[in-house]
Formats: sequence, structure tokens, C-alpha cells
Amino acid sequence: MMGDMMSWMGIFGLVGLVLLLALVAAGVYLGLRLARPRLDKDSARALLDRRLAAGEIEVDEYYEREAVLRQGERGSR
Repeated sequence: MMGDMMSWMGIFGLVGLVLLLALVAAGVYLGLRLARPRLDKDSARALLDRRLAAGEIEVDEYYEREAVLRQGERGSR
């Protein structure tokens, strides 16, 4: 009888340890996910603006790409 009780205590101890480790892992995962910077909806437009400001693209190309972005926004609604 005492041996049966000890084995159950060991099993419940292992289950508790696994649950505790799962909670810690979930906390770390959520913490890392929340700490990452999020890309906002206008990130493509902000990148386009930066490229124009840096002189990487010409004004004509800027307006062409901006038109494509605007079409994409209308299509996703």
C-alpha cells in the first residue's frame, strides 16, 4: 500500500514539473513575441519614403510604386 502511494506521488510530481516547465516556456515565448517590434500597416510605405529620401529611387518610380500600394490597400478591404 505504501509503495503504491509513493509511485503515485512520483507520477504527480513529474506531471507537476512538466506543467511548470510548460508554463515557463509559454511565458518566455510570449515575452519574446511581445518584445519584438511589430510591423505596422504602413511599413511598405515608410520603406518607400525612406528609399526616396535616400535617393535610391527616382520620384517617378516612387509614384509608380505608391500607386501599386494604394491599389493593394483597396483590394484588401
